[in-house]
Amino acid sequence: MSWFSRFQAAIDGVAGIGAGVIAAKGGVKARIAAVLTSPAGQRDAMAVLRFAKPRLHLKQNLIRCYEADGSLLLTRAADFHAVIERQADFEVVYGPRMRMLTGGRDFFLGMQDGADYRRDTDAMRSIVKADDLVPVLAMARAEAATALAGTSADLPPMLSARIPALMVQQYFGVQMETEQLIADATAMFHFLFSDLQADPKVTAAAMAAKDRVNAAIDASKSGAGPETLLGRAVRAGAAGNSAFDADGIRANIIGIVIGAIPTLSKASCLAVEELLRRPAALAKARTLAAAGDEAGVADHLWEALRFSPVNPILYRRAHTDTRIGETEVAAGTMVLAANLSAMFDEAVVPHPNRFIPGRPWGVYALWGEGLHLCWGDRINKAILPAMLTPLLAKPGLRQISAPDGEGTPFPRHYRLAWG
Repeated sequence: MSWFSRFQAAIDGVAGIGAGVIAAKGGVKARIAAVLTSPAGQRDAMAVLRFAKPRLHLKQNLIRCYEADGSLLLTRAADFHAVIERQADFEVVYGPRMRMLTGGRDFFLGMQDGADYRRDTDAMRSIVKADDLVPVLAMARAEAATALAGTSADLPPMLSARIPALMVQQYFGVQMETEQLIADATAMFHFLFSDLQADPKVTAAAMAAKDRVNAAIDASKSGAGPETLLGRAVRAGAAGNSAFDADGIRANIIGIVIGAIPTLSKASCLAVEELLRRPAALAKARTLAAAGDEAGVADHLWEALRFSPVNPILYRRAHTDTRIGETEVAAGTMVLAANLSAMFDEAVVPHPNRFIPGRPWGVYALWGEGLHLCWGDRINKAILPAMLTPLLAKPGLRQISAPDGEGTPFPRHYRLAWG
């Protein structure tokens, strides 16, 4: 049955790509590019690959910001999960750029498993308390209510980037002007994860940003209270925890700052945009939001992000010569594990092209898995519905202009109206 379902999905994918190219504007190359860079076009293309060439070798390293010898694109769910789970065979590559941002110290997101990784992850878990999110979520709901008091909003500066920035200030403990904090966290995230072509302009922006944020972390230490992660890290370091010496504090705090703001903001924009494409799903989400049912809203957000995730592909580099199934993978190959495709694999996801809120959480591959599951996974699951429930409750919610990153992959503006 999986062979036939994949074959049918491939046929549908070809049809979808063709229809998209016909509907797009511009020359043939521009039309094809527009289709293949859209979430719908990527889903169609990956459906074709899952059937015809699920393990696609390419001579080029498509992730030029990190060294590798060729690429291997994987589109089936079993292969995606194998790569993410086999940490010893497929290594994270972010370390060199992460050290450029920290001044030399690794952040655990760029480390392989080992003593240093476990020291830092254990240390970061030790400064998180079970009830930390209570004031964070209260702040998110209050700020959202204020931002949405009128009949329109620009989502990132008023809500989706601003609220995570306030969380960084109030809970993480980093005191910095809000707009500059948003811009700098986004510039560093872009440099680390999304600057696939190693653009010198992106590097320059990230280097300027890291200087400002590291200076803000250092300046904030003396006034950071025990309710903040920074304050707890300072006290743990003073008590002898080597993960929180001066360099460790800077590396670990800047690491979670980088991950918090741009990902939450982009996820918010993508989820809302996807719901706006689906009137029936939006109507159901509005009913749940009007009743204050954040759990029900969350189910709709995760399903929307399955169709349009923040990152459609996770990349790892083969540490040694190895195999995926019967396919040989040479050491140094950049392995592109397509989480977008894995979430639509007909062999493991029932009715993948239907919008079905409330799917089992294991279907979703939104923030990594295993050893390098996003540190903010628990925060993401709570704060996204807290921020967006008041918005989705608005009657007549509609898009005024599409998300605009102003030349970056991260929306800086997304104008909406209601009523």
